[in-house]
Amino acid sequence: MALVLRPARSGGTDGAGRAAGTDEAALQRLDAGTGGVLGDSGPGWHAAAAAAPDRVHLVLDDGAGLAGYLVLAGPRGPEPGVELHRLVVAVEHRGTGLGRALLRAALTLAAVPGAAGPDGVTVDPGWAAPPWLAAGRLWLEVAPDNRPALALYRAEGLVVETRLPSVPGCPTAPALRLVLARE
Repeated sequence: MALVLRPARSGGTDGAGRAAGTDEAALQRLDAGTGGVLGDSGPGWHAAAAAAPDRVHLVLDDGAGLAGYLVLAGPRGPEPGVELHRLVVAVEHRGTGLGRALLRAALTLAAVPGAAGPDGVTVDPGWAAPPWLAAGRLWLEVAPDNRPALALYRAEGLVVETRLPSVPGCPTAPALRLVLARE
């Protein structure tokens, strides 16, 4: 199976003014398989993420459809580096290594030193990455009870930097989110 990581397509027209093919239905299918952990989603969210100059919205196309996607966000606020905002793998492809391949693609795109290349994934040669993407650091937030995600992130060298408490200002409160990073 040939896997190509390419920019997500949302609405609009091609160069001749015809309606261009979109990934909207496939992205909705992928989001439906996440059990609601993503928060905001839907065609409007994906269109905004694809159009934002400080985001990269890439889909993993296996030739028969979308096997997953990732969204990377540019440096902002006090957190340096690129944020892995979303990494989603189609339900039927979970446990096949595609999540690891997407994470490795994100690490490689963010120019994190020592990042292993994304196994079997080709980045669309017609896509030009924005300059901010090669920040040398990747970070993300994850729920502490998301054991499969934590296992994947830790196996690829990400470490917990911060525990965000469920009660702001109370360091003994249980963690609501963990911030993991690799540089």
